[in-house]
Amino acid sequence: MARRREKPNQADETLHEIEESFDRLAKWVSEHRIALAIAVAAILAMALGLDLYGSHRTRVEEAGAAALAEARAEFLQAMGAQPGDLVVAEPANPEVARSARETFAKRFEEVGSKHAGTAAAALALLEAGNLYAQLGAPHLAQDAWQAGLESTDGGSALEALLLERTARAHEDAQEWSEAADAHERAGRVERFPARWTALAGAARCRIESGDADAALALFDEIEAAAALDEIPAYTAARLRELRAGRELRGAVNPTQG
Repeated sequence: MARRREKPNQADETLHEIEESFDRLAKWVSEHRIALAIAVAAILAMALGLDLYGSHRTRVEEAGAAALAEARAEFLQAMGAQPGDLVVAEPANPEVARSARETFAKRFEEVGSKHAGTAAAALALLEAGNLYAQLGAPHLAQDAWQAGLESTDGGSALEALLLERTARAHEDAQEWSEAADAHERAGRVERFPARWTALAGAARCRIESGDADAALALFDEIEAAAALDEIPAYTAARLRELRAGRELRGAVNPTQG
């Protein structure tokens, strides 16, 4: 019997919100280039919920954000977006879409390299990884996301978001221990809105890797924090089933509990 697919988690929704912010920004860029840095700073600050703009970093961050906005606007144009479009439909010609993704995956990597150490660089590398994943190049995607992690502050929501992306890629490759590690690192970031979903993902991957004890320890932690409503129902049910089975075996044969 096929497993029911889980509903998209909060990390995916957060990424979607960031991408929508980029789409709105692309429209603004085409109309108000003079005040670009101010608007980009505001949008990034709102989208990420991070305090990015200390006085000593403002100009560096704004330069990276401007470069990212320019690259994003040109990517939308290459994909056939019309002025004012917020959502870009897939081009009718698949070669056009593929060529745009190949070109701009490298372009976003260049932005990430040139502005390394900024939030804009991390976001650019997140975009690059997404494009490589869409192109069927998972190793290049992982390289981009790992590079993006190097431009994030430890314990930031952006770091957690990139960790969740790497975790999903490890899952696709059935690298369950690596996926669990990445999910758990994301879940330990207290400022990450989807931290409990990430920890549930870690528990699910621990099951797949054969480490039921670690999976149940994570489930106990989520339950103790009264966060069961924040994780996918399928994962919660699976962990309850695992715990019940263990308790039943322990009751039947205490030496195997």
